[in-house]
Amino acid sequence: MWAHGVTIYLDESGCLGWKLTEPYLRGGSSQYFTLAAVVIPDGRESVLNRVVRGLYKKRGRAAKNELKSVVLSRGEHERFALALPEIHEKHPDIRFMAITVRKENVNGAFRRNPNGLYNFMVKCLLLDLMREHESVCFIPDKRSMKVEYKHGLHEYLSTELASICDTALQTTPWKSKDCLPLQFVDILAGVVWAHHEYGNASAYWLAEPYLTEKHLFIGNPVRHEQLIELY
Repeated sequence: MWAHGVTIYLDESGCLGWKLTEPYLRGGSSQYFTLAAVVIPDGRESVLNRVVRGLYKKRGRAAKNELKSVVLSRGEHERFALALPEIHEKHPDIRFMAITVRKENVNGAFRRNPNGLYNFMVKCLLLDLMREHESVCFIPDKRSMKVEYKHGLHEYLSTELASICDTALQTTPWKSKDCLPLQFVDILAGVVWAHHEYGNASAYWLAEPYLTEKHLFIGNPVRHEQLIELY
C-alpha cells in the first residue's frame, strides 16, 4: 500500500567541471560532487525553516540576505548537524539523503554529458523512495539547473517511474533565496561534500547516523551493476 504524498527538496555542492588537476575555485574543478535531499511529509516545511532561521538569528542577519553553506563556519555547520538528531527524534518520517560521486572515476560518456550524470545521480538517490508514494512534489534548486534541463529531469524521472509504478510526480524548481527548506538542503549538501573534498569531518560525523548516503565511483572497467557502491 502506498504512503501518502511527500515533498522532496534537492540541492548540490561541488561542481560538474572536469579540470581535476588544478585547485578547486583557483582554475580547477571539485574532486567530488554531492547531491543532498530532504524528504518531508506534505506541509512539514516549518521543521526545516526553524533550523535555518536559527542560523540567521545567531548572526543577526536578515533572511533576505541568503546564507550559503560555503560561508558558514565549522561551528555553524556543527550546530546545523546537531539539529538532525533532534528532528529525527520528533519527526522520524523526515529523511535526510545524499549521494556523492568521485569525479576522477567518472567515465568519458558522462564527462561529455554532465547533465546525464546529474540525472543519473538523482535517479540513484530518489527513484526507489519516489515509487513508495502516491504523489511526489519534487523541488530542486532552480539555480543548479539550466533552463533547458529542468524539464528534461522531470521527463527522465517520470519515464523511470512509469516503468515501475504509478507515482504522480510534480517538479517545481525554486530559487533557494526564496525557500528556507532549500537553504537547509544546501547546508546539508555542503556538510557531506566538504567531508569528501577537504576532510572536514566534524559536522559530517554528527550528521552521518541520521543520513541515508550513497557513493558513486564510475569508470572503466567497472560493469554496469557495479556503478553504485555503498560504503
